[in-house]
Amino acid sequence: MRGAALAMREKTGANRIVTSKAEHHAVSKTAEQLEKYFGFEVEWLDVDEHGMVQPQTVERAIDNNRTALVSVMYANNEIGTINPIREIAEVCHQHSVLLHTDAVQAAAYLPMDVQSHGVDLLSLGGHKFYGPKGVGALFVRKGTPLIPSQTGGGQENNLRAGTQNVPYIVGLAEALRLTVEEREQRIAHVQPLRDQIIGAVLEAIPDSRLTGHIETRLSNHASLHSKM
Repeated sequence: MRGAALAMREKTGANRIVTSKAEHHAVSKTAEQLEKYFGFEVEWLDVDEHGMVQPQTVERAIDNNRTALVSVMYANNEIGTINPIREIAEVCHQHSVLLHTDAVQAAAYLPMDVQSHGVDLLSLGGHKFYGPKGVGALFVRKGTPLIPSQTGGGQENNLRAGTQNVPYIVGLAEALRLTVEEREQRIAHVQPLRDQIIGAVLEAIPDSRLTGHIETRLSNHASLHSKM
């Protein structure tokens, strides 16, 4: 986010970042820092009653000449709702705005097809699909402007300085390969368990309520609350 926002401001003068109120702190705290210390304006998007970011909400927030970047998570880590990333990407590209998605929570259960989704930047964390802790991956679409956040060396095509941790990188790649290979089998196992938990809680606990979208949600995710 930081590198893309700075690069777009340098390239076009755009000085606004659009993100949702339901983002992980990895995104929201970065947006706050960019606003406080780097002079960006941040537009915080509301979510609907299911915690979903609607494409039309994104479109209303985009200022064609002033918006540098939109960041909307693929799937919400707290309530499990899956956002319509492809449709949001279409809106962003109609206005020549970059789209970043935090796909950390989604990687174990949803397709990571960056061509189909149309995103410009996509973040992954290895520990969410049984890879090593402390390693992640960033997809950067060819041609996407990006200013390095870490400087000093020429590693990773001058985008991120620092000697690469090859064992962790290999571990992440192999874990992701296995995740894709075993995804359907894993979904078939956990989704009935998720539904059983949701049904049992709603039946047994008065005033309990499912949070997040009832259908468009992660297969392994149950989020409920009660007034009790």
